[in-house]
Amino acid sequence: MDTRKYKLKIFGNKELPSYLLEKNNVVRMILFTTVYSLVFINIFRPFNSETWIPNNNSTNYFMYSSLMVLVGMVVVSISRIIMGFVVKKVQLTFPDYVLWLVSDAVVVSLFYVFIAYKVGFIDNFLQDHPEMTTWEAIYNIFWKSTANTVWMLLIPYTIALLFLDNQHIKSKLKEIGDRGADNSIVHLKDEKGEIRLSINIENILYAESADNYVTVKYINNDKIVDFLLRTNLKKLSDDLRDTPIQRCHRSFMINLLHVTSLKKDQTEFVIQFDTTSIKDITVSKSYQDSIMEAFTKYQK
Repeated sequence: MDTRKYKLKIFGNKELPSYLLEKNNVVRMILFTTVYSLVFINIFRPFNSETWIPNNNSTNYFMYSSLMVLVGMVVVSISRIIMGFVVKKVQLTFPDYVLWLVSDAVVVSLFYVFIAYKVGFIDNFLQDHPEMTTWEAIYNIFWKSTANTVWMLLIPYTIALLFLDNQHIKSKLKEIGDRGADNSIVHLKDEKGEIRLSINIENILYAESADNYVTVKYINNDKIVDFLLRTNLKKLSDDLRDTPIQRCHRSFMINLLHVTSLKKDQTEFVIQFDTTSIKDITVSKSYQDSIMEAFTKYQK
């Protein structure tokens, strides 16, 4: 059985991000848009909407505006349910999604015209425009309502889309970070917390500090290369505290995965690496106990 979806490409081929169709995100967008619209209408009363209702007062205005927003919420909710069935068979693109949102505004506007007819706004409109027929008045009100609805929904929709996109990016970054941890990838950050180097932990040999910089020695294509990081060993050791890369000296951190032995030289321990081209590094007295414990833990 062919499970591929038919691709609907009316105005483009940029695929619609899947997170926009997730149930929780759909509900969040509808609720946010509903609350925003209700607050916006009652505070700013856009498009001279206070003149739409005969014998208008604050209570009547709030009731009718709530009814209009509720109608919009119901229409959009039904639309999203239909979209949920459609995307099971049809792969929407982002322009298709935008077109769908505009269609929502058109359908909502049709309901608004019906409400305008019921509350007597169309009769008032005809009195102010005697040259128009009833259908001309309805047509005029419909297109104004559509334009107003689109502009009024543009801000909350844009905010909601930007928020969901930001949440999606954060989720992806966290996923990458978790995957990196599973694959023994470490992220070396500078003094501002920005990632400057992502590397397999087994490729790191040691780090040496000098002033406000740390030089990281690591293996790349069977060669030992340097990477200069603007930070200090205290911050770097805090970032890597749960890894085999441990502080052993005021100026050094070493990767215990590459340590073959700890040789005692008089009163100090000397670290010997599995790579002969690396000089031996001394362990300071203040770090001897922690290095011995970590060496036992991470020794292969």
